[in-house]
Amino acid sequence: MQNKTKIKIIVGLIGIAIIAIIVNYVLKEVISVQGNWIRHVYIRNTLVKAEVVKTETRIEKGLEGRTDLPAGRGMLFQMPDEDIQNFWMQGMQFAIDIIWIDSGRVTGCEKNVSPNDKRIFTSPGEARYILEVPAGFCDTNKVKINDAVKM
Repeated sequence: MQNKTKIKIIVGLIGIAIIAIIVNYVLKEVISVQGNWIRHVYIRNTLVKAEVVKTETRIEKGLEGRTDLPAGRGMLFQMPDEDIQNFWMQGMQFAIDIIWIDSGRVTGCEKNVSPNDKRIFTSPGEARYILEVPAGFCDTNKVKINDAVKM
């Protein structure tokens, strides 16, 4: 009797561990470690798993303080208004590409922006969304103005 109880406990613990691993994997694809929702953004057919930020505080912080951004990942800024947008590299520790998006289309791309660049980057026109991706993304994926963006 005692051995059967031990086996049931061990099997139960293994089952709980497997469920925890699966839940962790699923949630990693839904919510980032920083607590931002993850959204699939397609530029033409290229997928970027992007953390969505839309509050003033999170928009201002952006990727500040992070040491990198893995390939295939990004940060999608959902701005409160469709307007001319301004971005800077304050607190950044790595280079990025900045993609300006409006009406489901790429309207501009700032390539290989250095963390040491002190300029303010302004959208080429009104933009509701800005996608920050690892430097080189636009060149590698041949991103160009008017490419379709699906979210």
